[in-house]
Amino acid sequence: MNGFKEGYEFFEKHTGNFSGHATGVHYVDAVESEIKKLVNNLNDFETSGARIDTLKGDVAEFWHAGTFNINAAINSSKNRVQVDRSHDFGSPDITGVNFDAEFGLKYYKNGASSAEQQAKSIFQRFGEYKSQGGKESLDLYLEKRGYSADTILSDPVYTGQYRVIPSDQLKEATMFLERKIREEAVKRPEQVHRYEETLKLLSDKVKDNKGNESIALSEQEARELARLSKEGGVNPEDLHLTTEELIKYTNILRHAYKAGLTAATISMALRVAPEILNAIAYLIKNGEIEEGQFKKIGFAAITGAGEGFVRGTVSAAITASCKAGLCGSAMKSVDPSIVGAVTVLVMNSMKNSYQVTTGNMSRAEMVNELIKEMFVTTCALSIGVASQSLIEIPVLGYMIGSFVGSVAGSVIYSSIYNPVLSFCVDSGFTLLGLVDQNYELPEQVLKEIGIEVF
Repeated sequence: MNGFKEGYEFFEKHTGNFSGHATGVHYVDAVESEIKKLVNNLNDFETSGARIDTLKGDVAEFWHAGTFNINAAINSSKNRVQVDRSHDFGSPDITGVNFDAEFGLKYYKNGASSAEQQAKSIFQRFGEYKSQGGKESLDLYLEKRGYSADTILSDPVYTGQYRVIPSDQLKEATMFLERKIREEAVKRPEQVHRYEETLKLLSDKVKDNKGNESIALSEQEARELARLSKEGGVNPEDLHLTTEELIKYTNILRHAYKAGLTAATISMALRVAPEILNAIAYLIKNGEIEEGQFKKIGFAAITGAGEGFVRGTVSAAITASCKAGLCGSAMKSVDPSIVGAVTVLVMNSMKNSYQVTTGNMSRAEMVNELIKEMFVTTCALSIGVASQSLIEIPVLGYMIGSFVGSVAGSVIYSSIYNPVLSFCVDSGFTLLGLVDQNYELPEQVLKEIGIEVF
C-alpha cells in the first residue's frame, strides 16, 4: 500500500512532465505524418500516363492541400482539407474536412488564361459542350447538372469557390479581371458579376480564417513537381518540407504554452483530489467540515497548477525542439523517452540542489531521491510508450501508462530498497554516496600502534 501511495504521489508530482512530454511528441508526429502523406500522394503519380501539361494541375491540388494540412498541424489547428478528385460539373478540387470552404484550382500557361477559366460562365461551358459534339438541349444540359429553370446563364460555374492559381500569375490575373470588369460594364453589364466574384475570391494559396495556409506554387514549380512525381522521385528534403525547416521556435513556444495549461489542469486535479477525499471522510465521520481543510484544498490547487504549468511547458518545449531537429540532427535521432527522462531528472536535481543548499535536505537524501526518480521515471516513460501504442488516443494512452508505470516503479523500488542497502553494508559499496562506510580501526589495534584512545 505504501508503494502505491508513493507511486501516486510521484505521478501527481511529475504529471506535468509526462503530459508535456507526450504532447511534445504528438505535436511533431502530427507534422511529420502530414509531410509523409503529401510525399506519398505525389509519388503515387509515378504510374500516371498523363502529360506534364495535364499532370501539373493534379500535383498542384495535392501540393496545396498537403502543405495546408502541414501548416495547420504546425499551428496545432484541427482544420484539414482534402483533394476530392471529382469530375462533376463545377465541383471543387479541394474541400474543407471540418470547416466550410471550397477551392478550385486552375494552372494554365499564363495569368489571363487561368483567370478566364476561373471566371467561366455556365453558358460558356454549355457552348464548349456543344462544340465538342454534345447533343443535349440547353434545358436538359442544365437539368442533368442540377440547375433549375431560372438559372442565370451568366453566373460563374465555380460560384462560391475560392479560386487558386499559380503564384507567378496572380498579378497578371488580377489586372486581366479588372480590365474585363471595366470593359463588360460598358458592353455587357450582366457579365460583370462573374469577373467581380472571381477577383474577390482569387488567391495563390489555400487558406482558412484561422491563419492556416498552403505554400504558394508557381506554374514552373508545378511543372517540375509533376516531372518528379512521374519519376517517383519526390522527397521532403528537396522540397524543404522537413520539421527542421518548417517548425520555428515561435511554434514550439506557442504549443508548449498550450501544453502547460493542460498539464496545469491535470496537476491541479491530481493534487486536489486527495484533499477533497480527506474532507469528505472528515465530513462523514464528524458531520462537519473543518475550516482548515478548505485552505488545504485551495493551497493544493494553486501549487499543483503552478508546478504543473512550469513542468508541462518546459517538457513540451524541450521534447518538441529535440524531436523536430531544432537542437541538431543528433538530438532528433535520440529516443524521445530519453529526452523526457533527462528533463525530469534535471528539473528535479535543480530543485533538490536548492533544498540541499538551504539545509532542508541532506546530500544523502538528495542522492536517494535521484536514484529513486531515475528508476521510477524510466518505468513510467517506458510503460507510457507501450500504453500509447495500445490506446491510440493521443496523450491519454500515454498518461494512463505513465500512471501505471509510476505505481509499478515505486512498488518495485520499495521492495528492493532494503535488500540493496544490506548488500552495501556487507560489501562496502557506497551506492553513489548513499551509504556512508565507516573504516575505523578496532580499539585494540589502535593501542598496539601507539595511539592514545579516550
